[in-house]
Parts: sequence; structure tokens; C-alpha cells
Amino acid sequence: MTNSAAPRLDEELIKSVIDRLRQDRPIRETLPGDGLLNIDRRLPFLLVYRPAPEESSSLFSRILTGGASYLVAPTPKRSRAWTSRLVAAVAKELSEGFGAFLVIELWPSAELDEEHKSAAAVAKPGFKLHLGPAVRSSGTVERLASSLERISIMKQRAVVERVQGSKISAPGLPQLLPKKARDDLNITVVGVEVAPIYIDPDTGDELPLVARTLARLMARSLQQGAFQFAQTKTNDRSLHYHALGRRTFVAAVKRVDQQLTAVAESFDLLMAVTPVNSEAAYRTFKRSKFERAPRFHYRPIAVDPDLLKRQLWDIKIERVEDPVLDHLFRDKRRELDLKLTLLAERERERFVHTSMALYGRLNDDLRTSAIDILENVPARNGARTQRTVSAREFIARAQEEFERLRHTPAQMDGQIIVDKDVSSLMVSSGNLIIGANMSFPSNRVEPLIQHEVGTHVLTYWNGRAQPFKLLATGLAGHDELQEGLAVFVEYLVGGLTASRLRTLAARVEAVGALVGGATFVETFRLLRDDFGLSERMAFLITMRVFRGGGLTKDAVYLRGLQAVIQYLAKGGRLDTLFVGKIATVHASVIEELQRRQVLEPPPFRPSYLDQPDSHYRIEAIKANPSPADLVDA
Repeated sequence: MTNSAAPRLDEELIKSVIDRLRQDRPIRETLPGDGLLNIDRRLPFLLVYRPAPEESSSLFSRILTGGASYLVAPTPKRSRAWTSRLVAAVAKELSEGFGAFLVIELWPSAELDEEHKSAAAVAKPGFKLHLGPAVRSSGTVERLASSLERISIMKQRAVVERVQGSKISAPGLPQLLPKKARDDLNITVVGVEVAPIYIDPDTGDELPLVARTLARLMARSLQQGAFQFAQTKTNDRSLHYHALGRRTFVAAVKRVDQQLTAVAESFDLLMAVTPVNSEAAYRTFKRSKFERAPRFHYRPIAVDPDLLKRQLWDIKIERVEDPVLDHLFRDKRRELDLKLTLLAERERERFVHTSMALYGRLNDDLRTSAIDILENVPARNGARTQRTVSAREFIARAQEEFERLRHTPAQMDGQIIVDKDVSSLMVSSGNLIIGANMSFPSNRVEPLIQHEVGTHVLTYWNGRAQPFKLLATGLAGHDELQEGLAVFVEYLVGGLTASRLRTLAARVEAVGALVGGATFVETFRLLRDDFGLSERMAFLITMRVFRGGGLTKDAVYLRGLQAVIQYLAKGGRLDTLFVGKIATVHASVIEELQRRQVLEPPPFRPSYLDQPDSHYRIEAIKANPSPADLVDA
């Protein structure tokens, strides 16, 4: 952070800071001695860290940079008085506006407490809250303490101690603000001393994974304490502690987002592992009386996975200050690494193992649910009497949905692409891809339109409208929610048939057969003979599961459907899931970023959410959350 052009530590700098505060302009000042002042906007609190000259740990800088209002003080001793004047000036200006002001100062303990260092590898997080004589059991202190106590590192819950005294500062440092200044300006100061569990006691080196986790959890706790203070002591009436989070970001955030998106968009895994000869393969398989597994052919892989991996791991995510975004970006990099490995292993023995690492292993609950559906949801024959709709007719209806999206003020450039080598519907980069020779039962047209266009296409373009383009290509683990949500949407429009639900359950059982060592022919027979699927449907499911060498992705449809049902049953908001391509675990993160006004309201809204029947169906499944109850007669 040192900058030869950094401003001098003088009254002119303080005056400049106060002027910008009065205009509610963001402040980011690099100070000599690796100091940094960052204030997003007018807020009723400031986090402060005054590092000793010999301190090398980056933990405290990482904790602070996750917040919206902080000061990493210059290290030279001659800067101490100036630091106090700066904090006093900022506190005075903001206290006058908010009616009160909170300063939280952080510093490390000299060493682990005896009760914490019995086993350094599993040391408990420890905090001491240093309080002035006038600050005893306030709501702010209690909220901060209770939030810190919930921190858990390596399954060790934190211990919090309150220390009452006349001095609030690290050993060897003068008080940041004297008592008279605190009283005169209505400033509350709380000191947070942190046990150094993030330091290896044998080597003195920082433990990076422990430090990163601790920084993320502490940043949240400090924000909750500041929120409690704002609610009870100031005129700020933010509705959630997330609203006090940072809204402006360093250039590294945009750069990392762009670099990860570029890697994600440089290859299409599903297209690469989808056979181009599925129709011919079925005919060959049928001629063999379903005794010999067909051979599948694939498109050439147009990228070098190893070079893309090098590009991927050269991305400097460590420069991202916000802990929420840092976590999202790191998860996405790990997922992209697995996808590139899968691409390189196409048609090799390791493919199926990497696929399980990417899409998750089957659990007993999912297998039980699949069997329950196959045994208790009767196959209905109504679809056989349905009129068949050609690909051309389907495209005409899909085009109507595309035109509806294009009439939204936001940009939507998606296209419908007809591909003679494709035997199923799919969406890629916001485009709908359809096989030229496909046909559909008429009762499946609207559900499939809303599955592909109303969900996959729509969430892609909603993601493109956000500051972070990864919301379009997908956060880590988005496949499960995307497919589960798309199937749930079929239910919302009254088109989730018994045969469709049985198909999803059969896919789970086909994946189970694959990972259990069954051959292509054995899996086909299981679906046809044991579960009563037609020969063509049994082939299509088996092909999907065995493509590329064993793709376990098809288990995520039913698992994702269960996740959506459980999310709604617990009070989750369906609108949140349409902001972009996310996983269910990201719903709370998306809502946090919305409260912080980091994300824009999604411009594209599914048409079916405006239908009264959809709301009735949502409430019905909340009352009885079972996939089998989604079936329409």
C-alpha cells in the first residue's frame, strides 16, 4: 500500500477528508508507512488498527478491508498524534450528523492464553473486549460479544472476555482518543484484542487458511456490533446489518471477476461431452437388440485445459478485499479447475471420479427419494395421446418468450440456434440450442419453454446485468439449483407430469448404477426392465449418464428440486433465485449484496410469477414439501 506520491500527514489532508465526508463522497487515502483510510460513505462507525512497526501479520488489515469504514494507521511513532487527530476529526464530523459515533480498535494479543495454547492446531479463537469505565453492559457490547462467541474455527468455539478499565489501547500505545474527547463528542470506543491462533507457535508464520476464515467471520461480527450501535445510539435506521457493508470496491474486484468469467466462457463443458451421433448410436444399439453398447462421437476440444488452468491460477484473488467476494471467487476458481480437469479426461477412466468431485456424490436420502418416486408415482399414458409439436412450432413459441424479454429496457441478445447434431434442448451463453429433428408432446411445450427460457436464459441475462459477470456464467455449484429451479418452474406452470418426475428419478438411479460399476447395457436394462421406461427413454438417460466417460450431473435435477422445495419451506424468497446463476447456499449472500446496494434489481422477471396460480402452487408445496406432490394429473 506504500505510495511515494502519498499525501503528507498534515491538516490539509484532514481538511480534505472532512470536506469529502460532508459531500458524502467515498474516501480512499493511501498513507505513508502502509497506512490506509477507506470510508465508503457517511457511516456512524470507524474500525481502526494501529500496527506496531515490527508487526507483519496481514490479518488485521484483512479484517478491516472487508468493512466500509476503516483506518489502518501509519506505523511510524511520529504519526501517532496525527492518527489521533484524524480519528477525532472524522468522529466529530460524523457524530454531529448521526448523534453518536463508534470506534472499534483492534490489536493482537502478545501470545496465546494458557487455556488456548494446549494444542496449537486446534486453539480456540479468543477475544478480549476492552471497555471504558462508562461502557459496561450496553446493547452494542452484548451484540458484539454474542457474535464473536459464535465464531468457530476448526470446530472450536470462541471465548470472549470483557475487560473493564480506564485505558483502551494495545500495550505500548497511547489511547486513540482521551476520555474528555470521547465524552465531548459522544464517541464510544471499544477495543478488541485477538488471540493469535492464526500464527504457528513454532515458526511464527501466519496460517493463511485460519487467518482468512477468522478475518471473514470477525468482519461480520464487527459489522453486527456497529449495526446494534447505529440502531440504538444514532439516527441511522438501516434495516439490516448488511446495509452497513461496503459498496465501493478496488479495481482488483472487477479484474478478478473479468478474468474468471473469461476462463468460464472460453469452453462449454456440456457441449464438449454431448455426443454428436446420438440418433445413429440409438439405431445401432437397437439393431444389436440392445446387447452391445454403442460408440459415441464428440466435438473436438478447441481449448488446451492445461493452459487455461495456468491462466486460472494466475488470477490474483488475494487482492480482493471484500471477504464475501473473496470467498465466492475462490470457490469458483476451484470449480473451474475441476471442470477443466474433466474436459481433459473425456473418455478416460478418471472422468467419472472427477465428475463425482464436481457434482457431488449420491447420498442415501436422494436414492431413497428416487426409488420412492419410481415405485409410487404411476406412469401415466396420457402423453401418448398428445399432439406432437415439431421443432419449428416449438421455436415459434420460444421466440415469443425471447421477444418478451427483449422488450425489457435491459439488453438481451440471446438467440435460438438450430443444431442438427443436438438431440436435446440446452442453453449456452444465454442462447437456446435445439435439435433440428426434435419433436415434443404438446403438453410439454410450455413447461420446457419456461424451463429453458424462463429459467436458464433469463438467469443468464439477469446475471449479465449485474456488476459481477460471474452471475451470468454461474457461481460455484450453480448447476444443482439451476436444474432444480427449472424443474420447479415446470410445476409452477402446471406441466410437471408423472413421466417427467419419473425420468428425473430414473436419472438418479442411472447415476447410481454407473458409480456402482454397471455397464451401459446393464444400466439400460435396469431402466427398461425394472423401472418400466420405454426403450428410447432408457437409452437417452443411459447415454446422458455415460457420456464423456460417466457424467454424474444428471443426479442434480432431483437433488436441486429437493433443495428448492426445502428453501421455500424455510421461508426463502423465490425472487432471489432469479438474480443470476447461483447455488442455494448463495441466496443469503445475494440478499446481503442487495442490501449493500452492490447488486442491481434483476431486470428480467419470469412471466409465470405474475400468475395467481403460481403463488397458490408455491404456498401449497410449502405446506407439503414433497417432490411427489408436484405432479400434475
